[in-house]
Amino acid sequence: MQPIRMMMRRVIVAGVMASGVLLLPGSATGQLARRVSNERLLILTPVPTGVDTAFAVETGEALRARMISRYRMRIAVIPTTTICEALEASGFNCKIPLPSENAPALARFLQATAYMVGWIDKTGDSLRLRLRLVDAAGSGLAGWETIRAPATTTAEDFGKLAADNLDNQLKAAEFARDCTERRQRSDGKGAADRAERAFALYPNHPAAAMCLAYAFEVQQQPIDSIVSALRRAVAGDSLNGNAWEELGRRLRDKGDTAEALAAFRNQLRADPTDERLRLGVAAGLTAAGEYDDAVEVLDEGLVRNAGNLTMLQLKERACLDGTLWACALEALEGQFDLDSSLAHDTIFFTKTFAAAQSVPDTTAMLRWSERAVTEFPDYIAAWRARAATLKLVNDRDRVLEAYDRIVALDSAQIGSALALAQYLLDSTLVIDTAVSLDTARLLKAEQLLMLAGRTATDTATSMAIATMFYNPASKISQLRMTPHLPLAARFLEHTLEFDKRGQLNAPANFFLGLALFFQITELDQRVRETESCELVDVEVDMTARARAALEAGRQISPATVGQLLGFVQQIQGALPTYKPAFKCPGA
Repeated sequence: MQPIRMMMRRVIVAGVMASGVLLLPGSATGQLARRVSNERLLILTPVPTGVDTAFAVETGEALRARMISRYRMRIAVIPTTTICEALEASGFNCKIPLPSENAPALARFLQATAYMVGWIDKTGDSLRLRLRLVDAAGSGLAGWETIRAPATTTAEDFGKLAADNLDNQLKAAEFARDCTERRQRSDGKGAADRAERAFALYPNHPAAAMCLAYAFEVQQQPIDSIVSALRRAVAGDSLNGNAWEELGRRLRDKGDTAEALAAFRNQLRADPTDERLRLGVAAGLTAAGEYDDAVEVLDEGLVRNAGNLTMLQLKERACLDGTLWACALEALEGQFDLDSSLAHDTIFFTKTFAAAQSVPDTTAMLRWSERAVTEFPDYIAAWRARAATLKLVNDRDRVLEAYDRIVALDSAQIGSALALAQYLLDSTLVIDTAVSLDTARLLKAEQLLMLAGRTATDTATSMAIATMFYNPASKISQLRMTPHLPLAARFLEHTLEFDKRGQLNAPANFFLGLALFFQITELDQRVRETESCELVDVEVDMTARARAALEAGRQISPATVGQLLGFVQQIQGALPTYKPAFKCPGA
């Protein structure tokens, strides 16, 4: 491979020779030659769609050859051989069209002041070649040209036809260059005149429009005049990134934030690889409340560079600000994959779980809550999140484990104790007379409620505890679930203990009376069958409690209470006869 310096020398020599003129100092021809030698045009092979690559390569070669022969007095076209040498030196095959995004780098390498990229396609019985001319260093060449021909046209003829159609482009470029020269000499009127001449050949000529905008700036013309000129530039070439940037800046200076952002976004479309610009556009859209657009801009960048942590962080911000929860979760998970330090950040886990919960995405909630408690086994907030998620999926055993962990970490957490007790009650008391209740869970709920009750300092908490005792106990009593009546009675007595406001006094007593009464009927039969002196004392106590409770809860159902009290009184009347009949000591 030749040294780059030698190659560059060959490229420059080849470009001068291609102009077909000699440098003759002092003559008109010499002046033209010096000017031509400064304008070097790189023509890339058009990218084919629906046509053979070989056809595209041959069209490109014919286009260059025709341009060299026809316009040799006006511009130096870099020949095919020189382009191939440069491409092959960099490991490219010159018989394979180079993607247009590589054109700027090749133009710089070959010291071209302008380059031309193209796309050739075939539709039905027609060929079409779309050419874009880009001013790389003040050549004035800029804009688009579309050439059509019958599908039967040969590649050589199509290339020649394309070259012949560029006459106005080259003339307009000369006027654009002249506009720049006059502007640089502070000849604003002359610059404007040359720009208008360019527009006559090519409406909205990009280079001429840019020159006119700069001329207006030098003349301190109103900003609207500058904006108008720049709009002509982007109308002439919507992929002109420089023009869009200038337009965006002027619109921003004018105070038109929305239009400025639109211009910068178009600049990004012209140069999608500019990550700094992409971040700036996305940040601007986020600040303006255009969250969906900001995410779209960032997602386009992440397709190109999925490992850009800064883009993911900005996407997170845009998504969170815009309450786009699924998007926020995606951004956070992307960051986690790239930044291992986040595994040790409780705030990160909190945000990620919150986003998953807001979607809601149960699978993500399970995943992130598990990661959080694994990484931070003593972090109560993580365990609460874990418990809440496990409740959603009805994983009873692991919910209990999570709540047990919470209570163990801080027994003073009344809220946690109440939450666990409530879960135990809710998951246990699916009331069905045919199904035995899980007494162990009910007893654990009772233990937690009593623990919370001992530390409660306000009546609101006490009432919550009273209600939690009351709800299951009243159902058990009402349905006469015999094996669980003693527990129901105890729960109802706890209800009365914590009912600091007296709101549950009457119903709790009513159902307590029921729970005790239903036990008395069975107990009385057992006492008489066993003639147990100890059970007589138990029955005496139970009937007294039942009578007191029923009388206190009479208002709930006077008729029912009246009927039940009649039975209780009958039993109480018979109780004094039991011990003598059973020959109990001291009777």
